[in-house]
Amino acid sequence: MLKVEKRTTSFLFIGLIYIIAFFIAYLFYYLTKSSHILVSTFIADVAATIVVWGFGLLFGNASAYDPYWSVAPIAIIVFWIIILNQAFNWIHLFFLAAIFIWGLRLTMNWAIRWKGFTHQDWRYTMLKNKNPGLWFFTNLIGINLMPTIIVYLALIPVYFGLIAGKTFDASIISVLGLAICLGAVIMQLISDFQMDRFKNNNSQRDRHIDNGLWRYSRHPNYFGEVSFWWGIWIIQLGADLRTLITVIGPIAMTLLFLFISIPMMETHITSSKPGYKIYKKQVSILIPWFRYKQRDA
Repeated sequence: MLKVEKRTTSFLFIGLIYIIAFFIAYLFYYLTKSSHILVSTFIADVAATIVVWGFGLLFGNASAYDPYWSVAPIAIIVFWIIILNQAFNWIHLFFLAAIFIWGLRLTMNWAIRWKGFTHQDWRYTMLKNKNPGLWFFTNLIGINLMPTIIVYLALIPVYFGLIAGKTFDASIISVLGLAICLGAVIMQLISDFQMDRFKNNNSQRDRHIDNGLWRYSRHPNYFGEVSFWWGIWIIQLGADLRTLITVIGPIAMTLLFLFISIPMMETHITSSKPGYKIYKKQVSILIPWFRYKQRDA
């Protein structure tokens, strides 16, 4: 297991890991390019994920995968646009603008908070300590492959939107989708800022945030993430109303947050912040809404 102490050195290694991963991804795409582009791209995506996972094992830190969530979609959409070799039009601009703005915010958010290979996401450490015998599979499947698959499903609307939009004129539906995407990113920015300000100004460790967007949703940042992928799907609908099966992407993303990410987060918060139980009864779990009436704990 390699030990890297310095944050700067950790970033250099992460950059090298992702360069290698994307090179391997292209190699696998080339070897499978006789298949449908969605199949060959998926194989390449999985290959890159396994490379990142392998380096995570080498460095003893599963957080090596964390930026993959936001970096891979940018690489994939650019790759599809190049491979499809279409004249650049509005649908390209809509998807590129949405994915780039979303990916830039999320990647910068990760970079600001990541302390290097000396730090691993608390959720990964918790899963490892809870079931050390299953850690190998939890790390490979739960932390690396499952998010890759769900994000890929959420990206499939982009592909169908691109191939259907050869003569695309910006439609009201796609404009609405783009507006949802941009609004979702703004919501994430605001909720991140409010959370950072709360943490910096709060000296009481047992308190939880209960102001700003967090007064109306327990997870406004997650709501922004889920809304973004619904926006991507709606952009596709503006160019292609026939391929509705792609709705499986945003549905899968929604289920991931509702049944995995949020329960894990709330179990952790409830155990350390006593007042959170009352907060849960008063505030919507995901969609921002008016507060419910005061109830006894």
